[in-house]
Amino acid sequence: MEKDNTPLQDDSSAAFTQIEQILHEFQIENVSLFDHDPVLRIQVSDAQFARALQLRETLVERIKPLGYRFVAIDLDEV
Repeated sequence: MEKDNTPLQDDSSAAFTQIEQILHEFQIENVSLFDHDPVLRIQVSDAQFARALQLRETLVERIKPLGYRFVAIDLDEV
């Protein structure tokens, strides 16, 4: 996990831990998270891309309250 492609700050790592738990809840594993404030970019494997899209609305509803205005799924594979 990276914040703006630099090491995470402590405040961001707490949010990232919560986001990872949310994704795990929906069986979306092995992701990379990138903080591009105010955007969270989630990079998923090709195998889990369809699942992430299927859950798009739910993921956005759960992740936005953690401090992100936008939640994006990266088209490039992990």
